[in-house]
Formats: sequence, structure tokens, C-alpha cells
Amino acid sequence: MFVLILPVLTAFGLGGVARGAEWIWEATDAATAKQLVHQKLAEMMLSMLGFSGPIVFFSTILAVVSGVQGFSYLYSRKKIDFYMGMPVKKSKRFLVIWINGILLYIVPYMAGLAVSLIIGAGNKALDGEVLYTAASAFLANLCLYLGVYHLAILALMMTGNIVITGFGFLVFCFYEFMVRYTLVGYKQEFFDYYTYYGTKETPGLSPFTMYGNLVNVFDYKNVIDVKYLFFLLLFALVVGLISYGCYLKRPAEAAGKAMTFGITRPFIKVLITVPTALVAGLMVFDRVNMDFNDSKEGIGWVIFITALVVVLGSALIQVIYEFDIKGALHKKRDILISGALTAFIFIAFQYDIFGYDDYIPSPDKIESIAFIPENYEQGTGSMYFDSDGSYLTAEGYAEKYMYLQNTDTLCELIKLSMDGHNEAVKKNEDMEADKGHWSYSTLIYRLKGGRTVYRALWVNVDDERSGQLLDEIIGSDEFKKGYMIGNSDNLNRMLEKETYTITASYGNTIYMERMSLNELKELLEIYQRDLALANFSNVKNNVPTGVIELAVSEELPWSVYKGASGIARSTRGWELGINIYPFYEESIAYLKNHGYYMDTQLKMEDIASIQVVNDNSEAARKLAQEQELTGDVSAEGVFYSTASKVAGYDSARVYADYTKEEQLKEIAEGIYPQELVQSDWDWGKDLEKDYRAVIYFKADSPITKYYGASATYGFLEGQVPDFVREDTAYKE
Repeated sequence: MFVLILPVLTAFGLGGVARGAEWIWEATDAATAKQLVHQKLAEMMLSMLGFSGPIVFFSTILAVVSGVQGFSYLYSRKKIDFYMGMPVKKSKRFLVIWINGILLYIVPYMAGLAVSLIIGAGNKALDGEVLYTAASAFLANLCLYLGVYHLAILALMMTGNIVITGFGFLVFCFYEFMVRYTLVGYKQEFFDYYTYYGTKETPGLSPFTMYGNLVNVFDYKNVIDVKYLFFLLLFALVVGLISYGCYLKRPAEAAGKAMTFGITRPFIKVLITVPTALVAGLMVFDRVNMDFNDSKEGIGWVIFITALVVVLGSALIQVIYEFDIKGALHKKRDILISGALTAFIFIAFQYDIFGYDDYIPSPDKIESIAFIPENYEQGTGSMYFDSDGSYLTAEGYAEKYMYLQNTDTLCELIKLSMDGHNEAVKKNEDMEADKGHWSYSTLIYRLKGGRTVYRALWVNVDDERSGQLLDEIIGSDEFKKGYMIGNSDNLNRMLEKETYTITASYGNTIYMERMSLNELKELLEIYQRDLALANFSNVKNNVPTGVIELAVSEELPWSVYKGASGIARSTRGWELGINIYPFYEESIAYLKNHGYYMDTQLKMEDIASIQVVNDNSEAARKLAQEQELTGDVSAEGVFYSTASKVAGYDSARVYADYTKEEQLKEIAEGIYPQELVQSDWDWGKDLEKDYRAVIYFKADSPITKYYGASATYGFLEGQVPDFVREDTAYKE
């Protein structure tokens, strides 16, 4: 297979790349073209001979076929008698068949690889990186082959029928995945403080997972990770030894039977039936939209389907064991054991027997904590990235860079929040009611024993004591270093590298002024000093005066394509928004000195007129009820629905136009661009939901040329002028 397919695909691939790269010779000089074409050819060789999907696929298929075919004589009693009659030790026969299966992979692979490398050399597509990657991939693929090969042999040794062997191999491959999937599903269903971040659904005891981890590290560091290679080899060794032990103990009369060893039958049946029944229950949860925190409605269906799967699953497996439909009525004890285990696991989750939701480690056992609020202080949108520019989630960034040491404060906040949230859930209170806004966060406990624990947390951001604790946490240098991307050393290093193209501007998202790179560096240095003044309360109680917007891009040297004007390269980019608050006095002083700062959010000389729209959502709801329209639309829904087709909501909307200078000035003092003021995690100052102001700019103003003829603003809560309220109030 490898002898033929690998060289043919390599030749076709190189030919296609060479034909597709002809334009490069016309677009640039010979030396550059030679380098770029070689680069493209080498990339093709890397994709073909490196860690490629087709090689992994064929390696897996060949491993299964070799393992089953080599020992397939064990399915037949006649063949067993024939081999047993030969003067060859059982151990030697195993060794010969085992070595043949390995050579069946190594020899063709090495031959095909050698021919492919010769073809590559002939096409000037060979270099040190290609050789190194091909050799590394061969070693990793061989280890994967051994793991799958031994897994297939083990499945065969435990079964006496080729169909059952196939099922057994699939169980080995996917059983752990099913168990992990089930556990994750039940944690999500029953535990309030479960977080998906940090969850590993991929099987740990799988050669494919180990191989995938090895490949990920190689892609990132261009080196074979010895740890994952060792685990892969250890897995293959252990499974191989177990397979050999089963081979020595395998009775000859097992040929043709479903299972080789009778003692394993009940264990395998229970281990398959229990998670299958739990998965069925999970599917019923989703189907009936059941929530145990709200009600027990639908619990009957969950119990019925789960019990049904236990009975039918156990019966079906017993039928397979005996190859007789009458077997469904046998071994009723296994049904009871499976049912009892399923019920115990279900109850353990429902009533949190093991205290998952009560878990708060003692402060003296904690090395550090990462506290990650969801969508907090993101400006106009921020991306997190590592030192090499690779993208990270907020949680991934904090796990790597946030090490909070004030564990006593954090544990007090966690205890206070969990007690309050549990009480609110028990009373079935609205999480956004007058008693406070509950905001989602992720916790990462790093314990002194080396263990890492992940939990979710709901924080009442309106609670006075919680606010005091959050001031200490969010005000700490450790939090800002591990969450505020504008305070990142990675960003500072990025600004110093010439390989990055950086554009920066400051403004309020409507009025934006381009900054030079030197000005950006100076302002960021000042901002990082001013950030020491920020804590939870003063950020919540203030509105940004403006935002620094950064767009960073980097050319990818290995990605060349034909552009409109010749050779072009693909890029990757990052966009960051950094809020500037009124209490950042040094930053504001710098902005004023350099002509970037605006005292108001709107320049009066640019305004032609302002149209204020009031959706009057309360009146609209009453009209809708009077007109017997079904469905409830929230105030936010009404606010953002500018083209509603519901008669009640359209008829309640009132427009008012203003052109007088005094009115325009009073309106301008209380409005902000909608993108600048956004309600986020802290539920701080926000814009009025029902009102919006459409600013129409003068045709000859600079903002019209830069931004457009109009812009949409909103009124800060409590700052709608009285005359506007009166003019736009709904009147029957």
C-alpha cells in the first residue's frame, strides 16, 4: 500500500505545485522565485510525508487488518488443532506472527518513504526540515501502529468471532470517550458550578489521543515530545503484554464463541449497559428540556427510558453471548446489578453525594487562583494571545498568566457568592431581579499538591460586601497582569518587533484619530501605570471617555498566493480595544497634550440635526396585550428592533427632531456612542434601553467624509433631558 500510494501521491502533488507556481517566476526575480517555489514544494512534502491524515488512516486500517488476520486461525477449531499439532511452541508462534505484522507495516512504509524522498530530491523539494519531519512522523506513526495493532490483537484474544472482535475493538476505542461524555453531560445537568473549561472529553487511554497530543506539540515546537512518545510506547507495551497473556490462557474451545473468557462476561455487560443507559437518560433530559433546579417535571420519562435501556441492553448483550434469542431471559442478576449501579450514579449526581458543588479548598492548601469574569472590560473587542502570537481564550490566557495570591479574599468571595446563589436558586428567584445581578465567572484553583481544579462561580455584582472583595481582587496587579490584555508583556514585545504591522487610533468609536507607533507606545506605558488606579467599583461607576483601538497583523512567510499586483502573503491579525476612564488622569493628560482628547462625545460644529427615537416599550406591551398579540418582547428586544412588524410596538414608537442649538447642546451632553458604553459583567452604567439618538452630520463636516452621514448614540441612564422625555412620550 505505502510502496505504491505514497510515491504516486508525492509525484502528483509536486507536479501540481510546480504547475501552480509558474506565475511566481513571472512575478519576481529568479533568486526570489527559486526560494518561493522551493518553499511551496517543501510544504507539499511536509504535508505528504509528515503527520498527514491519510498516513494515519492507512496505518490504523493496516494495524487492525494485520492484528486480526495474523491470529484469525483462532476463530476455527480445526485450524487450532492443526497449529497445535505442529512442533512449535505457543510462545514462538505468537512471536513470529507478531513480528510479521510489524514488518508488514515497517518495510512498505520505509520503501515508500525512500522512493518519495528520492522523487522530492529530484524535484528540488528536499531539505533538512523535510527529512527531520518525515523521520519524526515515521517514528510517531510506528508507535501509533503498535498501539492499534496490539489493541486489535487484544480484542481478538478476548473474542471468538470476527464480528464480535470488530465490536470489541470499537468498544476499546470509544468506551472511555462515552464515559467522559456521560460524566460531562451529567455535570452540566446537575451541578451549578461546573465549567466546561478544563474538561477533557478525549480519552486519556487511547493511542489516538496520545498521538494527537504528540502531533500538537510537534506543530507548536517542531520537536517530538518525549513524554507523549513514552506514553504511546508504554500503552503499546502494556496492551501487548496483556494480549500475550490472554493468548497463553485462551482455551481452544473458545473458537466460534462470542467471548473467550466466561469470567469477563458479566463485567463487560455491566460496563457497557450502565453508561449506555445514562446516555439515554441524558438524551431524554435534552428532549424534554428538563431542569432539576426548576421542577421535577419529566422525571418519569427519564426513569422509564433509563430502566428500559438497562433491561434491553443487558438482554441484547446476553443474546450476543449465547447466539440465541432465548438468552434474553437469562442472567437476570446482571440486569439488577446494572440497574442498581445506574440508579446510584444518577442519585449521586442529583443529590451531589460527593460534594462537587460544595467544593471550596482551604486557603492554606491553595498555591494560587485565577479568577476570570466573563466578558469584562473587553473594550470594543479584545483578543488574547500568547508570546508567539497564537490565539488564546480569556480562560486560557488567565490560566497561563494570572496567579492571584490573596486567597483568603477570594475564598470569602467564593463562599459568599455560592451561599447567596444557592439561596436564590432554592427560592427560584430571577438571577437579574432587584436583589442583584448575578454574573458568571470561571475559577482555576492551583493546589499546593500540584492538582488543578476548575469551577464556575456566580457573583452578585450588586452586593456591597462582594463589591468590596472584588475591589481587592480586580484591583490587584496579578489580576490585571493575567486579564487586562492592554497590560500584557506579550503586547509590549509585539510592539517592539518589526515583523508586525500595527495601526492604532483613539476616540469614541465614532470620532477616531490615527496615532503613530511611538505615540501608542508612550500612551500604553502611561496607561499601564494608570491601570493601578482601577478596581471593580470605579470601573463600574464610570463610563469610558474613549478607547484605544489596535489592529496588529503579521505576514505568514510560508503562505504565498497570487495577488492583484503580484506576489502576496496571507496574514494573521489581532484586534484590541482598551478603555480609557476619567480617573486615568495621566493618560487623559497625554491625550489632551497631543490633541486626541474630546471633552464631549460629539462636536457641536458637526451636527445638522438630531432625531430622538423612544420605543416606549411599556406602552407597547400594553398595546400588544390589548390587541391580543401573543408573545412577550423584552425592553432590550424592543430597543434593538427598529423594524418591528408587531403593530403594538410600532404604534408606540415616537420620533422627535431637534435643530435648535440649545436643545442640541443639552442632548449632546448626555449621549454616548452605543459601541462605547456596553453593559458587561459588572452591570455598571448603561444606556437607556428605550431611547436612541440618531445624529445627522453636516454634509461638509470632516466626520461625514470619515464616518458617514449619520451615527447612532444612546442616552446614559438618567440623563435624558426633560423636554426629550416629554416630546417622545407615548400619548393615546
